[in-house]
Amino acid sequence: MVEKRVWCGICEASCGLVATVENDEIVKMRPDPDHPQSKGFACPKGILFPEVLKDPDRLRDPMKRQPDGTFEKVGWDEALDDIGRRLKTIIDEHGTESVGCGLGNANAWNYGAFLTLFGMATALKTKHYYTASSIDINGYWVVSQLLYGNNLTNPFPDFARTDFALVVGANPVVSHGSMATIGKIREAMLDITERGGRVVVVDPRRTETARLFEHQPILPEGDVWLMLGLLHTIVDEGLEDRARMTEQASGVAFALDLVRDVDMDRVAAETGIAADDVRQLARDFAGARSANLYGRCGASLGRFASLTKYLMDVINVATGNLDRPGGMVFGRPMVDLEFMTKILGASGYDRWRTRVDGIPEVIGSSPWATFPREVATPGKGQCRAMFCVATNAAMTSPDTEAMEAAFESLDLFVSLDPYITETNKHADYVLPPKMLYEREGFPVFTQSHNAVPHAQWTEAIVSGPPNVRDDWRTLDDICKRVGIVPSGAPGAQLMGKIGIRLPPSLGVDLFMRIGPDGDLFGLRRRGISRKKLIERGGPITFSDHCPTGVIRKKIHHKDKLVHLEQPMFAGELERLKAMRTADPEHPLRIFSIRELRSQNSWLHNVDKLMTGKRSCRLRMNPADADERGLQDGAEVRITSRWGAIEVPVEVTDEVMAGSVGLNQHWGHKGGWRRANAAGGARYNDLVPNDPALIDKVSGNAWINGIGVSVVRAPAAPDAAEAGGEVDVVQVPASVGQGTTT
Repeated sequence: MVEKRVWCGICEASCGLVATVENDEIVKMRPDPDHPQSKGFACPKGILFPEVLKDPDRLRDPMKRQPDGTFEKVGWDEALDDIGRRLKTIIDEHGTESVGCGLGNANAWNYGAFLTLFGMATALKTKHYYTASSIDINGYWVVSQLLYGNNLTNPFPDFARTDFALVVGANPVVSHGSMATIGKIREAMLDITERGGRVVVVDPRRTETARLFEHQPILPEGDVWLMLGLLHTIVDEGLEDRARMTEQASGVAFALDLVRDVDMDRVAAETGIAADDVRQLARDFAGARSANLYGRCGASLGRFASLTKYLMDVINVATGNLDRPGGMVFGRPMVDLEFMTKILGASGYDRWRTRVDGIPEVIGSSPWATFPREVATPGKGQCRAMFCVATNAAMTSPDTEAMEAAFESLDLFVSLDPYITETNKHADYVLPPKMLYEREGFPVFTQSHNAVPHAQWTEAIVSGPPNVRDDWRTLDDICKRVGIVPSGAPGAQLMGKIGIRLPPSLGVDLFMRIGPDGDLFGLRRRGISRKKLIERGGPITFSDHCPTGVIRKKIHHKDKLVHLEQPMFAGELERLKAMRTADPEHPLRIFSIRELRSQNSWLHNVDKLMTGKRSCRLRMNPADADERGLQDGAEVRITSRWGAIEVPVEVTDEVMAGSVGLNQHWGHKGGWRRANAAGGARYNDLVPNDPALIDKVSGNAWINGIGVSVVRAPAAPDAAEAGGEVDVVQVPASVGQGTTT
């Protein structure tokens, strides 16, 4: 029995954990009290992750779909050879641009799969590269590229030293932080008020975070109008720090003039917040000694997500709170992904447009919302094959029915995933990967946003089932069969022709070693390397806080200034002003709710995380419920212009009148029995994928603020009496215990 210090790869907190391993099995997981950032905290998801590793529904062998839709085990060589033959035929007939790659959120902690799949898309020179970013964060990548010169230059809030935290559309007590990797974030935020500061949470719901601080209710999708009102007040009342703005940024006049004519009455109407309250909030924020304006999913899921993020960054710059202790700070990562993506030519925006809808690319990717039309529309570049890694896009993307139909109609669909999900039940092959703790790695994504800069790289601590493989190796073996190297690195294809194929660890280690904290291949004695970190067996701390006064080093533009003059946002503002938001037929605005014991769509099969009164239910304000004659627990029908679902209603005053909230990613119908049995409905059945209704700048999905109507659901007849059918996915008994529904 041994103990290993590891980290959690479920959410962005990336908490430190201590795993007790006996006979090649994790028998216990506990928080790491000595981790520099999480300091002995971990949530139930991280503690219970070993339950996922031993889940009886987890795939332990390659699976091939049969003509009747069931799956049967198949050998690795047989599967890979058949995939290679079919892929080569598609490439020969339709070109490499007909092949697509899809990347799920879990790959943010799986650098091998992430880099290899991205490299595969680059080597294929395809526009069909889709990631989870287009569901909730593409606006970040766009604004960072435009303002700072690199998609991954993302300042985050310095809660540990701030006097005023304005939190918009985020629930850190449940999410544990997003684009802000702050250990024990609940305590970090409580410390703000304990030392005399303020935390104001802007959200349609009195969330778990809002209950602890000042709560300002807002109508869903009203965030962009609130940002306009705040910045307008700052400019109108001369509250901006003009000297610091001029020192840090160009285009100052453009950014300030943009909001001079904002109608505060319209701001009040669109947000549900009185104009005087908006003005006072702006004064308080601008007058604080240090402050940060931080927004996440709630502010990133509207039709103007990129404009919202742009205005947030302008407010932080205008009030002098960029690159300042207690403001928005830049990270000190162990691996400089900004430099890495720049060297590899990955960072960028609008270098090409999607084939059918003409949406700008973001870091070389297309939005999932465009995928069904790319599959269905004939012509050169039509998507005919897909390779997906850990994505359940058919459930988590807009218009779930269209997504499922697109996956089903592909000539070849291969998924690397531990489960037969709602997405890959349409796959020709599902190939089982090693999972976290069965592979070595580091928290590739979140290390860029560590509030306490540190480095940690861990080796595999258990071997995993005997017939699962590293997913990057599986992808590489597929690429071998069609004569490419899954890499966009200069010279990679030439090296492949002479038999040299470098593992992703080598490239990442190279960038880490030449970075500011690297060992320079032995020239810097105290520097880090992959080998040193693995041998250490735990994290190394660089400093207690992120550095400030570093803006000139972090900006990638040649003039080293933040570029605020972005004419596209003037156009977006005019489009916003002209848009009619009221929908009399669908008068309530729906928003998504994150849950403590869920992570997107993939933890509903863990029994211990599904205990208690967990359910998929609509939260509704008592006034709205009374108006519709609805009582708590009633079954209701939610209808948007694009779909309808039925769930129970929970009547609660925690939700602002005029809005309703629904937890996402329930309604499973894949090959996981516990998740299927949980019931519920799919939020994204209500969500459009119309290119005119997503964020025009970034292609990000429109999920929050959609108009819906809610009425009592009609009594449903018994399925057997009605002649209805139950969707069934069958897998061999060796995977679980027989048929799953």
